Amino acid sequence: MRLNIDEINNPKLYNIFIDFQSEKIIITDVLLNHKVNLEEIKIVWCRRFIDQSSESITKMAGIIDHNAVTLSKFIFAETNKFLRILFDFYPNWKWYDYYKDILSVEKMHVLKIAKKIGLTIPETYIANNLHPLQNIEKDLITKPIYEATSFNAKEGGIFVTHTKKVSDIKSTGKSFSNSLFQEEIKKRFEIRVFFLESKFYSMAIFSNKNKHTKVDFRNYDFKRPNRRIPFKLPQKIEDMLRNLMKELHLTMGSIDLIKSYDNQYYFLEVNPVGQFGMVSYPCNYFIEEELVLHLKNKLYAE
Repeated sequence: MRLNIDEINNPKLYNIFIDFQSEKIIITDVLLNHKVNLEEIKIVWCRRFIDQSSESITKMAGIIDHNAVTLSKFIFAETNKFLRILFDFYPNWKWYDYYKDILSVEKMHVLKIAKKIGLTIPETYIANNLHPLQNIEKDLITKPIYEATSFNAKEGGIFVTHTKKVSDIKSTGKSFSNSLFQEEIKKRFEIRVFFLESKFYSMAIFSNKNKHTKVDFRNYDFKRPNRRIPFKLPQKIEDMLRNLMKELHLTMGSIDLIKSYDNQYYFLEVNPVGQFGMVSYPCNYFIEEELVLHLKNKLYAE
């Protein structure tokens, strides 16, 4: 059974009734006219739990209506609370991974653990003005402290807050909101890893020869896609990554690394809800099948 959290609140798709007296949840798939029996569920794979942001959004004159922002924050808060009620209602469910473990993954905390374990990480800073950054004699990139997002650009198209070179950001002023900066690693290639129950499905991405993807392969060039091939990480790196995932209480997730021109492996981050299709399909890993077998093994082990 599959439930999408971006659809579960849509009454055109699902009817929801939670009876706290009988301690039951009744979900009916409207399109299929099928009642979902949640009491039969034993194993749950949490593909994604998005903690909808309720942070204050600055009212921009003539662009964002104050009531619309307030309403959005209210709906996000209600959605978050409902999802927690839904996910915690049946405590006997076995989760892979538990949504609270997913939500507890913070980029800065993960970097500190990775460094303690022995992984090499880029020099990392947070600042809200240029002055301390001018004393760093290295090329810098900037990326979101939390998650990337996208905006409709005034000139058309989409602007995405992926990794950017600081020298390429023409609008940078002397002061700005607190922002994450890292040294720019001169990469031979990027490595995306899908981790599943101590196994590694790794892919090398040759992104540095393309001006669009040189800094971040997620600035996709659909006309000239990056070459992507299966890759085997050194045993020592895999062992340290296993320790990292154990510390984070994660059995699966996407891991980003860079191999530099001096043959160093740099750890960048873990995304506990990262896509596996973009690794599975180019490399013929068939991770979707591995995932099903993983869940079946967990079910029969109960």
